[in-house]
Amino acid sequence: MEVSWLDPYTKAFDAIVDAISEVIGEDRRRVSYLLAVPSRREYGDLSFPAIRYVKSSGLSAEEIAVRVREILEERGINYVGVSVLKGYLNFTLDVGAIAEKLAGMAGEKILEVPRTGEPLKIVVEHTSANPIHPLHMGHARNTCLGDTLSRMLMARGHNVNRRFYVDDVGKQVAVAALGVKVLGIDPMEEAVKHGLKPDHLVGWIYAATHTIIDIKRLKKAAGEAERDEDKRRIMGEIEDLMSVLADLESKDPAGYFNRLLEGLSRIDDPEKTLSEMMIRYEKGLEPERTLIRGVATTVLEGFKQTLARLDVEFDAWDWESSLVWEGLVERVLEEARRSPYFIYYKGAEALDLPRFIRERVKPDPELRRHFRLPRGFEIPPLILRRSDGTTLYTTRDIAYSIYKFEVTGADKVYNVVGAEQRLSQLQVRLALAAIGYTSIAINMVHYDYELVTLPRMKMSSRRGRIVVLDDILETLRTLAEEEVEKRNPGAPRDWVRGVAEKIAVGALRFRMVQTSPQKPLLFDIEKALDLAENSGPYLQYTYARASSILRKLGANAQLQPPRRDACESPKRRELILQALRTPRVAAKAADDLAPEDLAVHLLKLADLFNSWYQEDPVIREPDVGARSCKTLIVYLVREALSLGLGLLGVPVLERM
Repeated sequence: MEVSWLDPYTKAFDAIVDAISEVIGEDRRRVSYLLAVPSRREYGDLSFPAIRYVKSSGLSAEEIAVRVREILEERGINYVGVSVLKGYLNFTLDVGAIAEKLAGMAGEKILEVPRTGEPLKIVVEHTSANPIHPLHMGHARNTCLGDTLSRMLMARGHNVNRRFYVDDVGKQVAVAALGVKVLGIDPMEEAVKHGLKPDHLVGWIYAATHTIIDIKRLKKAAGEAERDEDKRRIMGEIEDLMSVLADLESKDPAGYFNRLLEGLSRIDDPEKTLSEMMIRYEKGLEPERTLIRGVATTVLEGFKQTLARLDVEFDAWDWESSLVWEGLVERVLEEARRSPYFIYYKGAEALDLPRFIRERVKPDPELRRHFRLPRGFEIPPLILRRSDGTTLYTTRDIAYSIYKFEVTGADKVYNVVGAEQRLSQLQVRLALAAIGYTSIAINMVHYDYELVTLPRMKMSSRRGRIVVLDDILETLRTLAEEEVEKRNPGAPRDWVRGVAEKIAVGALRFRMVQTSPQKPLLFDIEKALDLAENSGPYLQYTYARASSILRKLGANAQLQPPRRDACESPKRRELILQALRTPRVAAKAADDLAPEDLAVHLLKLADLFNSWYQEDPVIREPDVGARSCKTLIVYLVREALSLGLGLLGVPVLERM
């Protein structure tokens, strides 16, 4: 049985689920899944396929209906009618009776997500961007999905722990650190000195260092090339990179370019230098330990500033290097060596995942179901440690997976990671099972999502050509500010800017979760800001409109018992039900890990409300009973939007 304050609709829904479950002997979760809003009004407000259970229950659909009706009446749910049509139980709610129950609750919290009766400890790991440059638009989808999932699961009653994995072991961070070392600066101090965001400063150093090193490597390759066609190809690549380098020079944040170019030119073999830095950092040796950790910490400070704008928080920041230094990665290696699937592959320590799949996964239906191996795709052996002694990021991911479960006591872990990481995420889960952590492998879920693209833009972080999330937020805020000023001439500047910031955040966050994660997302700034339809600002505007109506009603906003018949006109009735469905929609969206379903519901609610308000005004309604019903509708829509937008991380606005 789910628990929490329940509004009349949710209370009826749960009572119907319990009654059907008792009568037919089916699990209530399955019943809840099958109890749905029918496509046609004549089929009632909720419908259940009783015909599927006639044989197993030994009851006809009509007999099931009679018993369900009796249980509902016994439990005081006297505002639900039950009928049978073509083997379906159709439930019709007495909206007038529901409106009477809600009368007098104006100003109180009416809608709340029903809490699960089976709360879990859940870890949601998300964002986890490499600490080498500012967050970009690809990270935006990860961040918004991860934070929204966390909010929805918490509202559902789960104990959620939000974690950020700081990937500071590897070549990319070493490149940024080498640039900082050559410049001889403290990046945090330099950022403050020049009024720069710290992640933007390090991002430029990383891109410039990477490009200079690549040009140096290609020049050497061109000198060693024996064939003219190879030399021409390499020279073409150098020419392209020189253009990139010129662009980076033009964006030099603090007069670093020549110092960086000269310093890197004095390093005979940058690749060897980077390799040595990586090895020493993984061993925790100085000065690399302090240098690289310091660079990563500087970037994280910039991340936190951006995340604060989006109202995103984490419960823990987990350092990849700490897993290595504290022996957790070595523990994984030792356990792997004891596994029957441990091998040496191409001279390196590895796990024979193909044999593990043949011997353990394919014969086991449960493991096959959990791993969902792609057909016709051969999973290669997984190398755990290179011949030079450094571990691979997948090895460290295995250690981190174990750490997340052990340190939190989690029942479930959701890794919000891009779809391009499907193979590596699958390898990690297979490796966990191969070394004896089957339960962790089964209860760790890769919540994948497709890429974000912007019209006519391509991204390359190593070249500094990324669409920075801060810049997109600023563009959204600037455009929103112009619109707010146009609609509110003479309004205080601080108020305009504050409203514009919330509109910008709402536009971004809603667009990032509006589309199914399994579909690529094209981010169009104009569409994201559209106040007329299908956007976060459109929902914010609808909320503000409802708030404005209630302000104008003033003392008349205090709800009086409405006339029952006043709430039974088709549009009013549908609006009341659509608003009251919001907690149940949110609960199902949380259970299904599908925030896009909640987004679609809110847009439909806003469309219904805005079209209704144009043709059925509230404030000028002379009939007290009818005005009370209309006022109730405004309250319910406003609260439903507040609930849904809060779960999606979209700020609400009383005025726009």
